[in-house]
Amino acid sequence: MKSKLLALLLLSSCLVLPASAQVAQSIDDNNSETVAAVATPVDQPGTNEAGSDMDALVQKVKIITRTKQVTELPENEPVALDLGLVDVPGVSKNLTEGVTANAYARFVSVDDMKIGQLVLSSVEKNSRVEALNSDNFVAQFDIEQPSLDPSLPISVEGNQAELKAALERLASVQEEEEKEEKEEEIADSGVGASSGSVGSNAGSNPDASSYSTPSALDVGKEPVIVTDITTEGCQIRVDLNQLQAIQQTRVATYTDGSPEYSDCADGDVRFDIKPSYTCAYDEDLVAMKATANFIYYYADASGARQEIGECQPDEEKVFDIVEDASLCTINIDYTVPEVITRAKLVYTNHNGRLEVVRDCAPSATVPPVKMTATTEGCDIRDDFLAGYSYERSKYTYELNGVPYATACQDNGIQFKQETVYKNENGDFICTPIVSQRTGTVTMQSRIEIIANGMPQYRTACTPDTATKGIRATIEGCEDPTKWTHNLSSGQSYGSERYYYLFDDEREYVTDCQDSATIYTHQIEITGWQPHDEKLFAYQLSTVYIENTPVGRHNIILSGVIEGTVQTPYTYINTTQDRNGEVTYEECTRLDSRDEVENYERPNGTIHKVVVGEAEPLNLGNKCNVVIAWDDVVNDLFGVFLGYGNNQAFNPPNGRIGPAAKCGYSRAYQRRSYQAGSDGDVQCNSKYVEAANHCSFSTTTGTRKLIREDGVEIGVTQQGDCTLSAANPSVYTSTPDRSCDSAARYLSPGYPAYPTMTYSAKATCTGSWGW
Repeated sequence: MKSKLLALLLLSSCLVLPASAQVAQSIDDNNSETVAAVATPVDQPGTNEAGSDMDALVQKVKIITRTKQVTELPENEPVALDLGLVDVPGVSKNLTEGVTANAYARFVSVDDMKIGQLVLSSVEKNSRVEALNSDNFVAQFDIEQPSLDPSLPISVEGNQAELKAALERLASVQEEEEKEEKEEEIADSGVGASSGSVGSNAGSNPDASSYSTPSALDVGKEPVIVTDITTEGCQIRVDLNQLQAIQQTRVATYTDGSPEYSDCADGDVRFDIKPSYTCAYDEDLVAMKATANFIYYYADASGARQEIGECQPDEEKVFDIVEDASLCTINIDYTVPEVITRAKLVYTNHNGRLEVVRDCAPSATVPPVKMTATTEGCDIRDDFLAGYSYERSKYTYELNGVPYATACQDNGIQFKQETVYKNENGDFICTPIVSQRTGTVTMQSRIEIIANGMPQYRTACTPDTATKGIRATIEGCEDPTKWTHNLSSGQSYGSERYYYLFDDEREYVTDCQDSATIYTHQIEITGWQPHDEKLFAYQLSTVYIENTPVGRHNIILSGVIEGTVQTPYTYINTTQDRNGEVTYEECTRLDSRDEVENYERPNGTIHKVVVGEAEPLNLGNKCNVVIAWDDVVNDLFGVFLGYGNNQAFNPPNGRIGPAAKCGYSRAYQRRSYQAGSDGDVQCNSKYVEAANHCSFSTTTGTRKLIREDGVEIGVTQQGDCTLSAANPSVYTSTPDRSCDSAARYLSPGYPAYPTMTYSAKATCTGSWGW
């Protein structure tokens, strides 16, 4: 399809060439070299649809023609030839008899194929010429060899009405001429002009004696008509049924430079329309549905994104909004008491990303869970100075099949402490200590409380210090690692042992045991244990006691103490952060972003939680136009110039070719020969046509649209930029000629190759719309 389209474009350029080839100009003695830039872009929109608009205005028929002799076709440059009219539908044979169709033809090469192209420019009979609009008479056909054979017919598609009118004008002129000739013959024969006498040879017609040859008629210059296909004044039509954005074109017809335009119609340049899901979702919390929205867009010829209409819902992309409790922490209400499950409302979008509709709130699907109080696992807290002990308890509950418990704390129940020596049976609770050396007895006692109707001892057997000779000491019991540390009550018990002196030496009657000396636990915050998935942290603490025999002693070093309360993270704000993913829509760069909630941890650091997909960051057009130029190719062109007696001349350093290459100039020659320093010269007057010597400089420009990541966008375009220069082929003779100064002869050389400047290239790229 592309090859055929290119061939049609080449054919359209062929239609313009004959106009320049038919213009004859007189060469002035002081003609100077002229240079012109010619732009011939290759990739241009097709003209099929625009052509169909013009076809609707006329009736096209198949005109059958034949060449009058075997004609070699040149490549690209058209050659003039004569055709016979074999058959014109709807036209009488009387009108086509003896008529010659003047035409121009060439062949072009497209994808290793040779395609012949031909246009009719006029019809001629008896030296009478009627011009045709060559745009309306076109033939295109495949050929094996670059030549036309008279035995093979050529079908030309043409405007029947225009051709018929031209043939009728030729026939009308012929009839008028024949009528005038007949009247002149009758007048010359004297019929009806005499009274019966025989005419003499002497001129007796007074009108004839005064007759002179009339001067040539000034027919005038025929209008030059050129057609072109243009997008100027036409819009891009959006067709959502085909998902195509179609660049419209129209036909511009220039008559002597004055344009007339047809209506805009769809062209061959089209851009695919695609959906873009950059719109926000519709989130319906009543129906608990999230619907994706999209907007149509296309990338135009420059790669820029063009959006169509407004965002609209995609009914095929509807997702359920559900609760997700895994993203939230629970709430504990000790006044009820119960555990309240909190959840976020979320859905998974069409890209598989989790989107948050509502932040953490009490769940609508999971009911609150009741908590149960228990003292199991909780120790009684003692206060020996106050003389009381306190009961402690905790709450237990089950959530999603997993059991949980809160920290132990005082529940308001207290027990009075009592010092006892005997139990209810009257037996000593502790064995008295007997000192055999002194023969004294030292009594021992324990502190007791009644909890839930049952006695509990809060201290070990303690010797009565009032007994003489019995002493308590911490010596040998100074190591706090061997002491009793009660973490749930927040107390440590010192250790001591009892002794008596024998021969001034101590004799210990007990081992190290808990003493009544209590060390209250001190807590030092050393850091935090983060739980980012739950958005809370546990405080890390060092539990220690002071003023021991060895000074400070650490019981727990940087650990989480049982019952430590969860410290929630502090919500700061929600931001849109780039996630490093980059996508492109033609030339438009889109950086993917996440919807991120920022939380501050208790230690001051920031924790980021991706909660959904944010709108991509549009960084705009990231394409650059790159134009590369091939090396300049130079070319020369010579001409054929005939002298009298069928003499021919081959220009030096050139080649013989069609005279249409550079335009005509008029040369003046003589028929008789006289010797001269530059060769024989004809001296009888005669005008002949001669062309110019030409030189050409051509370079090919290649345009690419390159994205920042090196990817080429769109279609590579090429165009040939050509500069030409011309010198006349003839000029006035030098004085040493033996004929008069009006004699002409060949110019001795070619013009220099034009310089392909940056300005010339810029002129070409500007004409191509680059």
